[in-house]
Amino acid sequence: QSLVKDASQQELAWMSGFLSGLLASERKTETAVTIENTAPQRITILYATETGNAKSLATKLAAFAKKQSVKTKLESVEQYKTASLAKEENLFIVISTQGDGEPPVGAKKFYDFLHNDASALNNLKYGIIALGDSSYPLFCKAGEDVDIQLEKLGAQRFANLIKCDVDYEMPAAQWFEATLQSLSQNSGNKNT
Repeated sequence: QSLVKDASQQELAWMSGFLSGLLASERKTETAVTIENTAPQRITILYATETGNAKSLATKLAAFAKKQSVKTKLESVEQYKTASLAKEENLFIVISTQGDGEPPVGAKKFYDFLHNDASALNNLKYGIIALGDSSYPLFCKAGEDVDIQLEKLGAQRFANLIKCDVDYEMPAAQWFEATLQSLSQNSGNKNT
């Protein structure tokens, strides 16, 4: 309990993923059957990137989800039709922060849509992986902004925002795996 009490949100996400991994290795067959039978029907992973890190990470996460028998759509926010947002059910966004706390240039249309034109998104459930560099004062600001705006539009988080520093791959993958497992369990509860 003392370890958890003093842990940051990122450390808690890491611990969650680590413990999930331990449990999964002990009950490998049982876990595989559970995820296969109760996985969410589909997820969408959107990425907003400037240097390619968010795209690379999103691609790895999509591959992991597909191995878990989850129908997965992977798309850049540049190519994404914003009108489709209201039809999404389970949305993951991987977004980097550029310059002075701004989203990537290619994400401007999507970012502006959320802040100016989007209508209620009450049926949307989402989770955000924000990438950044903690040496900058507005660390992961673009991800924070999108998270806050989606909440204002009525969407519900299925996991708290995770802020990832330059060594983002392991904490992001562990957060995603734990979140996908949680979504699977919740999906299974609704079907029983």
